[in-house]
Amino acid sequence: MSAPPDDQPKTRNWRDIPQEIAPRRMSSVGRRRLTLGAVRTLASIVAIGAITWGGYGIWRTFKNDPQRLAAVSDSRPVEEIELKTDGVLDQEWLAQTLDMVPTAGLMELDLYAMRSRLTASGQVRRAVLVREFPATLKVILEERSPVVRLKARLGGPDARTFMVAQDGTVFDGTGYETSLVRSMPWLGGVRLLREGDGFQPLEGMDRLTNLLSTARNGVPRRYATWRVVSLARMSSDGQILVQTTDVPEIIFGVREDFYSQIARMDLILAETKRRSAAPVRSIDLSVGAAQVPVALNQPTTNTPDISFSR
Repeated sequence: MSAPPDDQPKTRNWRDIPQEIAPRRMSSVGRRRLTLGAVRTLASIVAIGAITWGGYGIWRTFKNDPQRLAAVSDSRPVEEIELKTDGVLDQEWLAQTLDMVPTAGLMELDLYAMRSRLTASGQVRRAVLVREFPATLKVILEERSPVVRLKARLGGPDARTFMVAQDGTVFDGTGYETSLVRSMPWLGGVRLLREGDGFQPLEGMDRLTNLLSTARNGVPRRYATWRVVSLARMSSDGQILVQTTDVPEIIFGVREDFYSQIARMDLILAETKRRSAAPVRSIDLSVGAAQVPVALNQPTTNTPDISFSR
């Protein structure tokens, strides 16, 4: 088949037709919306940058010159001091101890110095102070609980009474009921050593506290008669001495659990009362359970002491 001649017109389709369509013009409302969107985006970027820069400036000011920050802030005088404690201290003690200037602003308070004043006495183990705007200071106290009391003369003619906590801290003690104080035994056989404005913690108080709590919970009727506990032989012989209203000396050993020793003490006192009219002078529980020496206040010199064997 012969090819079509060159001058024969080629078949055309729609793609060969030139498109002369003008783009649709944006309305005035559309242009306004586009402009407002761009403005909002730019404003957001500027606002975020300003907040970031302002926060950084406040942080630097607070770090380098907190007094300047306090000066430019609206620091109202403290209107309320809110106290929370797990002990016995009250608002009156708190106000006297903090000794705040009535017109002191909340941001002007030196919380570190105030915390030091609260813990200086030893009765407060931990103090947390929090500013609560606009004008409230919150004070949270964790107090030590006394387990024994002691009497000491500190260079003067009169003896002072102190409380001793489980960790050995010695402090004056404020706010305790008289009945609670009188129920605590006196502590002997210790020496107070100065440390700063207070005293060095007493050693051996953890074991003594264990003995006292075991006796109080196990034989409360016997424990109510305990008057003096002594640590004089703690370091040398590992012994704790107890003086009661009925027995001048009961010796406990720290190498055996106190529950077993207290159980033997209770049994011995009951059995001695049944077997003899003579009052008990001493019981040595530190020698172990095999044979417990018991000395009596003898009405005659030829009456032997009692020895309880297991």
